[in-house]
Amino acid sequence: MQTGCLLRIIFSIIGFAVGGPIGLFAGFALGSFLDNTTTKNIGIPNTVLHGITALSAVVMKADYSIQKSELYLFKDFMISNFGNVAAAKSIDILKDIKDEEISMEEECFNLNKILNYTEKLEILRFFIQLAYIDGNLNQRESSTIENISLLLQIRQQDFMYIKNTYFYYNYQQSSSENRQYQRYKSTPSENDYAILGVKASDSNEEIKKAFRRLAIENHPDKIEHLGETARKKAEQNFSKINEAYQRIKKRRGI
Repeated sequence: MQTGCLLRIIFSIIGFAVGGPIGLFAGFALGSFLDNTTTKNIGIPNTVLHGITALSAVVMKADYSIQKSELYLFKDFMISNFGNVAAAKSIDILKDIKDEEISMEEECFNLNKILNYTEKLEILRFFIQLAYIDGNLNQRESSTIENISLLLQIRQQDFMYIKNTYFYYNYQQSSSENRQYQRYKSTPSENDYAILGVKASDSNEEIKKAFRRLAIENHPDKIEHLGETARKKAEQNFSKINEAYQRIKKRRGI
Protein backbone atom coordinates (compact mmCIF):
# COMPACT_ATOMS: atom_id res chain seq x y z
CA MET A 1 0.00 0.00 0.00
CA GLN A 2 1.30 3.44 -0.87
CA THR A 3 2.32 5.79 1.93
CA GLY A 4 -0.32 8.35 0.94
CA CYS A 5 -3.19 5.86 1.25
CA LEU A 6 -1.86 4.59 4.59
CA LEU A 7 -1.71 8.12 6.00
CA ARG A 8 -5.28 8.83 4.97
CA ILE A 9 -6.57 5.57 6.46
CA ILE A 10 -4.73 6.01 9.76
CA PHE A 11 -5.85 9.58 10.28
CA SER A 12 -9.39 8.76 9.17
CA ILE A 13 -9.60 5.99 11.79
CA ILE A 14 -8.19 8.24 14.49
CA GLY A 15 -10.52 11.03 13.47
CA PHE A 16 -13.58 8.75 13.56
CA ALA A 17 -12.61 7.38 16.98
CA VAL A 18 -12.23 10.87 18.40
CA GLY A 19 -14.95 12.83 16.63
CA GLY A 20 -17.23 10.41 14.85
CA PRO A 21 -18.25 11.13 11.23
CA ILE A 22 -16.99 14.72 11.43
CA GLY A 23 -13.68 13.49 12.81
CA LEU A 24 -13.51 10.97 9.97
CA PHE A 25 -13.57 13.73 7.37
CA ALA A 26 -11.17 15.87 9.39
CA GLY A 27 -8.77 12.95 9.72
CA PHE A 28 -8.93 12.20 6.02
CA ALA A 29 -8.21 15.85 5.19
CA LEU A 30 -5.23 15.91 7.57
CA GLY A 31 -3.90 12.67 6.10
CA SER A 32 -4.19 14.09 2.59
CA PHE A 33 -2.34 17.25 3.65
CA LEU A 34 0.48 15.26 5.23
CA ASP A 35 0.63 13.06 2.15
CA ASN A 36 1.07 16.10 -0.10
CA THR A 37 3.70 17.55 2.21
CA THR A 38 5.58 14.27 2.44
CA THR A 39 5.47 13.77 -1.31
CA LYS A 40 6.75 17.26 -1.93
CA ASN A 41 9.64 16.70 0.48
CA ILE A 42 10.65 13.34 -0.95
CA GLY A 43 12.73 15.47 -3.22
CA ILE A 44 14.55 15.05 -6.44
CA PRO A 45 16.17 11.70 -7.35
CA ASN A 46 19.89 11.78 -6.56
CA THR A 47 20.81 11.01 -10.16
CA VAL A 48 18.76 13.97 -11.38
CA LEU A 49 20.13 16.24 -8.66
CA HIS A 50 23.71 15.34 -9.53
CA GLY A 51 23.06 15.63 -13.26
CA ILE A 52 21.50 19.08 -13.09
CA THR A 53 24.23 20.28 -10.73
CA ALA A 54 27.05 18.89 -12.85
CA LEU A 55 25.68 20.31 -16.10
CA SER A 56 25.05 23.65 -14.39
CA ALA A 57 28.73 23.66 -13.42
CA VAL A 58 29.66 22.99 -17.05
CA VAL A 59 27.54 25.93 -18.21
CA MET A 60 28.91 28.23 -15.50
CA LYS A 61 32.51 27.30 -16.34
CA ALA A 62 31.99 27.75 -20.08
CA ASP A 63 33.27 31.34 -19.85
CA TYR A 64 36.20 30.17 -17.68
CA SER A 65 34.90 31.57 -14.38
CA ILE A 66 31.94 31.02 -12.08
CA GLN A 67 30.23 34.30 -11.19
CA LYS A 68 28.37 35.01 -7.96
CA SER A 69 25.29 35.89 -9.97
CA GLU A 70 25.37 32.39 -11.49
CA LEU A 71 25.68 30.77 -8.07
CA TYR A 72 22.77 32.81 -6.73
CA LEU A 73 20.59 31.86 -9.68
CA PHE A 74 21.54 28.19 -9.38
CA LYS A 75 20.75 28.16 -5.65
CA ASP A 76 17.46 29.96 -6.21
CA PHE A 77 16.48 27.51 -8.95
CA MET A 78 17.21 24.50 -6.75
CA ILE A 79 15.37 25.94 -3.73
CA SER A 80 12.35 26.99 -5.79
CA ASN A 81 12.00 23.67 -7.56
CA PHE A 82 13.26 21.09 -5.07
CA GLY A 83 13.39 22.69 -1.61
CA ASN A 84 16.10 23.72 0.84
CA VAL A 85 17.41 20.21 1.54
CA ALA A 86 18.03 19.41 -2.11
CA ALA A 87 19.49 22.88 -2.69
CA ALA A 88 21.97 22.41 0.16
CA LYS A 89 22.94 19.01 -1.21
CA SER A 90 23.40 20.45 -4.69
CA ILE A 91 25.68 23.19 -3.35
CA ASP A 92 27.82 20.53 -1.68
CA ILE A 93 27.97 18.57 -4.94
CA LEU A 94 28.92 21.73 -6.82
CA LYS A 95 31.77 22.43 -4.38
CA ASP A 96 33.11 18.92 -4.89
CA ILE A 97 32.97 18.81 -8.68
CA LYS A 98 33.42 22.41 -9.85
CA ASP A 99 37.17 21.97 -10.32
CA GLU A 100 36.93 18.49 -11.79
CA GLU A 101 36.53 17.33 -15.36
CA ILE A 102 32.82 16.71 -15.86
CA SER A 103 31.56 14.27 -18.47
CA MET A 104 28.56 15.84 -20.16
CA GLU A 105 27.95 12.55 -21.96
CA GLU A 106 27.66 10.58 -18.72
CA GLU A 107 25.49 13.13 -16.94
CA CYS A 108 23.12 13.49 -19.90
CA PHE A 109 22.96 9.72 -20.32
CA ASN A 110 21.80 9.38 -16.70
CA LEU A 111 19.24 12.17 -17.05
CA ASN A 112 17.87 10.63 -20.24
CA LYS A 113 17.01 7.49 -18.28
CA ILE A 114 14.83 9.40 -15.80
CA LEU A 115 13.54 12.67 -17.24
CA ASN A 116 10.90 12.85 -19.94
CA TYR A 117 11.22 15.13 -22.95
CA THR A 118 9.21 18.00 -21.47
CA GLU A 119 11.30 17.98 -18.28
CA LYS A 120 14.49 18.12 -20.33
CA LEU A 121 13.14 21.15 -22.19
CA GLU A 122 12.61 22.92 -18.86
CA ILE A 123 16.16 22.10 -17.76
CA LEU A 124 17.48 23.46 -21.04
CA ARG A 125 15.56 26.71 -20.48
CA PHE A 126 17.27 27.05 -17.10
CA PHE A 127 20.73 26.50 -18.62
CA ILE A 128 20.11 29.29 -21.12
CA GLN A 129 19.01 31.60 -18.32
CA LEU A 130 22.07 30.60 -16.30
CA ALA A 131 24.44 31.37 -19.15
CA TYR A 132 22.86 34.76 -19.75
CA ILE A 133 22.62 35.91 -16.12
CA ASP A 134 25.74 38.05 -16.54
CA GLY A 135 24.10 39.85 -19.48
CA ASN A 136 26.25 38.23 -22.12
CA LEU A 137 26.15 34.98 -24.04
CA ASN A 138 29.42 34.21 -25.76
CA GLN A 139 30.15 31.61 -28.42
CA ARG A 140 31.63 29.10 -25.97
CA GLU A 141 28.57 29.28 -23.72
CA SER A 142 26.24 28.92 -26.69
CA SER A 143 28.16 25.90 -28.02
CA THR A 144 28.19 24.28 -24.59
CA ILE A 145 24.43 24.55 -24.21
CA GLU A 146 23.87 23.31 -27.75
CA ASN A 147 26.07 20.27 -27.02
CA ILE A 148 24.08 19.57 -23.87
CA SER A 149 20.90 19.87 -25.90
CA LEU A 150 22.14 17.27 -28.37
CA LEU A 151 23.20 14.91 -25.61
CA LEU A 152 19.81 15.29 -23.94
CA GLN A 153 18.32 14.23 -27.29
CA ILE A 154 16.51 17.54 -27.77
CA ARG A 155 15.44 18.10 -31.34
CA GLN A 156 17.25 20.92 -33.07
CA GLN A 157 14.02 22.75 -33.85
CA ASP A 158 13.07 22.67 -30.16
CA PHE A 159 16.49 23.95 -29.14
CA MET A 160 16.15 26.83 -31.58
CA TYR A 161 12.62 27.46 -30.37
CA ILE A 162 13.73 27.76 -26.73
CA LYS A 163 16.71 29.92 -27.63
CA ASN A 164 14.75 32.27 -29.84
CA THR A 165 11.81 32.66 -27.49
CA TYR A 166 14.14 33.41 -24.61
CA PHE A 167 16.28 36.00 -26.34
CA TYR A 168 14.46 37.16 -29.48
CA TYR A 169 17.90 37.37 -31.04
CA ASN A 170 19.14 36.88 -34.57
CA TYR A 171 22.02 34.51 -35.02
CA GLN A 172 24.27 36.43 -37.41
CA GLN A 173 27.79 36.19 -38.88
CA SER A 174 30.11 38.96 -37.80
CA SER A 175 33.01 40.38 -39.86
CA SER A 176 35.48 38.51 -37.68
CA GLU A 177 33.80 35.16 -38.61
CA ASN A 178 32.57 34.83 -35.01
CA ARG A 179 28.84 34.39 -34.58
CA GLN A 180 27.22 36.78 -32.13
CA TYR A 181 23.73 37.39 -30.83
CA GLN A 182 22.35 40.80 -31.70
CA ARG A 183 19.02 42.10 -30.39
CA TYR A 184 16.41 43.18 -32.86
CA LYS A 185 13.12 45.01 -32.52
CA SER A 186 10.21 42.82 -33.42
CA THR A 187 6.52 43.45 -33.89
CA PRO A 188 3.85 41.65 -31.83
CA SER A 189 3.04 39.59 -34.91
CA GLU A 190 6.66 38.50 -35.32
CA ASN A 191 6.81 37.63 -31.62
CA ASP A 192 3.81 35.33 -31.96
CA TYR A 193 5.45 33.44 -34.81
CA ALA A 194 8.72 33.23 -32.83
CA ILE A 195 6.88 31.80 -29.81
CA LEU A 196 5.64 28.96 -32.02
CA GLY A 197 9.04 28.59 -33.65
CA VAL A 198 7.64 29.27 -37.12
CA LYS A 199 7.91 31.98 -39.78
CA ALA A 200 5.23 34.31 -41.09
CA SER A 201 5.75 32.75 -44.51
CA ASP A 202 4.85 29.24 -43.24
CA SER A 203 1.56 27.74 -44.30
CA ASN A 204 -1.47 27.41 -42.05
CA GLU A 205 -0.93 23.65 -41.89
CA GLU A 206 2.71 24.09 -40.82
CA ILE A 207 1.65 26.50 -38.08
CA LYS A 208 -1.07 24.13 -36.86
CA LYS A 209 1.44 21.29 -36.79
CA ALA A 210 3.96 23.39 -34.83
CA PHE A 211 1.30 24.38 -32.31
CA ARG A 212 0.15 20.80 -31.76
CA ARG A 213 3.72 19.62 -31.21
CA LEU A 214 4.54 22.44 -28.77
CA ALA A 215 1.28 21.98 -26.88
CA ILE A 216 2.12 18.32 -26.31
CA GLU A 217 5.79 18.87 -25.45
CA ASN A 218 5.15 21.77 -23.07
CA HIS A 219 2.13 20.41 -21.22
CA PRO A 220 2.47 21.07 -17.45
CA ASP A 221 1.27 17.57 -16.57
CA LYS A 222 4.53 16.17 -17.93
CA ILE A 223 6.67 17.90 -15.30
CA GLU A 224 7.11 15.07 -12.79
CA HIS A 225 10.58 15.44 -11.30
CA LEU A 226 11.10 19.20 -11.39
CA GLY A 227 8.89 20.53 -8.60
CA GLU A 228 5.96 22.92 -8.31
CA THR A 229 7.85 26.00 -9.50
CA ALA A 230 8.80 24.25 -12.73
CA ARG A 231 5.18 23.24 -13.18
CA LYS A 232 4.03 26.85 -12.81
CA LYS A 233 6.61 27.97 -15.37
CA ALA A 234 5.43 25.21 -17.68
CA GLU A 235 1.88 26.48 -17.27
CA GLN A 236 3.04 29.97 -18.23
CA ASN A 237 4.87 28.64 -21.29
CA PHE A 238 1.82 26.59 -22.27
CA SER A 239 -0.39 29.67 -21.91
CA LYS A 240 1.95 31.82 -24.03
CA ILE A 241 2.00 29.21 -26.78
CA ASN A 242 -1.79 28.98 -26.84
CA GLU A 243 -2.28 32.76 -26.76
CA ALA A 244 0.19 33.29 -29.61
CA TYR A 245 -1.54 30.62 -31.68
CA GLN A 246 -4.98 32.14 -31.06
CA ARG A 247 -3.74 35.57 -32.19
CA ILE A 248 -2.19 34.09 -35.35
CA LYS A 249 -5.41 32.21 -36.08
CA LYS A 250 -7.41 35.40 -35.73
CA ARG A 251 -5.09 37.36 -38.02
CA ARG A 252 -5.07 34.61 -40.64
CA GLY A 253 -8.73 33.74 -40.34
CA ILE A 254 -7.92 30.10 -39.64
